[in-house]
Amino acid sequence: MEVKQNNLIKSLKIQPLIVVIRLEYNFFNISKKRDDLFLRIEKLSNYGIKNIEIGWDSNPGWLSLILEIKKNFKTINIGVASISSKQSLDSILSLDLNYSMSPIFNKGIHLKAIKHNQLVIPGISNIENFKEAIKLGYKIVKIYPASKLGIKFTNELKDFTKKDIFFIGAGGIKSKNLNKLLKSGYNALVIGRELRNQIPDKDLEIWLKDY
Repeated sequence: MEVKQNNLIKSLKIQPLIVVIRLEYNFFNISKKRDDLFLRIEKLSNYGIKNIEIGWDSNPGWLSLILEIKKNFKTINIGVASISSKQSLDSILSLDLNYSMSPIFNKGIHLKAIKHNQLVIPGISNIENFKEAIKLGYKIVKIYPASKLGIKFTNELKDFTKKDIFFIGAGGIKSKNLNKLLKSGYNALVIGRELRNQIPDKDLEIWLKDY
């Protein structure tokens, strides 16, 4: 997990942004939705996006979908969002993902993930979970929901530890606020539902010119 953490931090220092794509309802029942997804990822890649997360899904076809995405978009650092249960963790262990994320801190899930060298970045919303994550060896955490917790919470966590922790803000992030939030103290940000159809708007296009 150490190597995967270092590699992700290195990637996010180059471009401190992850775009999350969540599969639409009935995705696996309508073939056109798969084509639309691949077109969306291609467009994000063409805009210069380097890190993309795909939301986890319990459908049996999800695993082969992720493998196909990894095969077709080798320049994109592909991860998986919403790993918060034993079922979701077990399903990704064979994928050899560079990273995945959880919206919460679940010690059992993280211990198993570490055992299998799967990076599941914990979602942190309180100081107790932050302490536990640090004890487990995490040096990259996700502050969630960032829009509600605010940068004050992140700065409090920074004051608590002398270790060099990489903070990712997620939840309610808008593209127009990327620069402000990064300058305020986040090391990287996740943007998803606030970006309509996961297609860069004018604010994101301007931001991407610097990366």
